[in-house]
Amino acid sequence: MLRARAENCGETEYLHEDRCCVFCPAGTFVANHCSASHSRGKCDSCKEGEGFTAHENGLEECLHCRHCKEGQMIVRPCTLTQNAECRCKRGYFCADEGCEICWRHSQMHPDREEITPNCSDTTDPGCGLPSQGKGALVLVILMVFGLVLLLVFILKKLKCDKAASTDKDAEGGLLQEPKCQIIVKDLSQKELRDTFDVFIKEVPPHQWKRLMKTCLQKNDIDTIISRFPDNREEQSYQMLLIWKNTLGKKQCIINLLDALRHIDAKAYYNVQETLKSNNIIS
Repeated sequence: MLRARAENCGETEYLHEDRCCVFCPAGTFVANHCSASHSRGKCDSCKEGEGFTAHENGLEECLHCRHCKEGQMIVRPCTLTQNAECRCKRGYFCADEGCEICWRHSQMHPDREEITPNCSDTTDPGCGLPSQGKGALVLVILMVFGLVLLLVFILKKLKCDKAASTDKDAEGGLLQEPKCQIIVKDLSQKELRDTFDVFIKEVPPHQWKRLMKTCLQKNDIDTIISRFPDNREEQSYQMLLIWKNTLGKKQCIINLLDALRHIDAKAYYNVQETLKSNNIIS
């Protein structure tokens, strides 16, 4: 019913208590919602260095700025319309793609062997390995490189739009497709809502928070849950709005699919097929 009432709102409006309010500009948030449909309520500016909103929005508070952690340095400060960007300091490296934690190049290996690192690349996780094991490491690297070349040769013979393998598990067979570039069409407000509804329907409730944590901060998730304690659909919809306000419409859909692919293969397959049939992605 909530989605149906929202159909009357325009591209730059959001639904609040049966009224279509005009979005607040980027860099601001909704201090007071509108009192009449198709008008704008009171918009207050985010606090410099503490919060931001990257796009027009109907949020009741700004998104929290990222704070660089130990071992990180700030590359770009948080502004009213852009989140901060961090990277590892010299002498530190990232061990994961998201670079949540920067690890220091240690002077002592866990097995207590002394090492003499020569670390110029702060993103090199192999810096500082014991010198006694470097010969074996080189051999392993060469073997892995050879396997990668073989794999690339095989993949070039496969068409990207065909299933690569069949994964038969307890829930039935799911076609595992090679990762292809996803193209998202220009979405109207209605198409974006319908797309969000597909994710809300197909992603299992016990996997939803895990999916949201790939982009949202824990404080934002907890705030939305406390605001709509008995309405899981509205909780999910509000979380997806933050994704959209942070990344934009198209990149939001691409990132959601990429994150879901690693969390729940069955849900990813169902969402992808539905969006293809709805002509949302190709």
